[in-house]
Amino acid sequence: MRLNSRQIEHLQEALTVELTQMLMENWGYSMQEALTVLYNSDTFERLSDPATGLYFQSAGYIYDYLQNELTSGKIS
Repeated sequence: MRLNSRQIEHLQEALTVELTQMLMENWGYSMQEALTVLYNSDTFERLSDPATGLYFQSAGYIYDYLQNELTSGKIS
């Protein structure tokens, strides 16, 4: 299945919403704090790059990478 750039952007935006909610629930961040943490993460940088294909993964899968990055300072 080949997606156009608009479809990829939509998937990325939907994942951003879900990841933000997960950060708020699990880390107790406000929305602004969660967005700041997410937007400044290496995980988000990879999600934003269509070449990685990360937008095809579930929010839970991506959140595992983000959580690892936040607790260890790096993505495994």
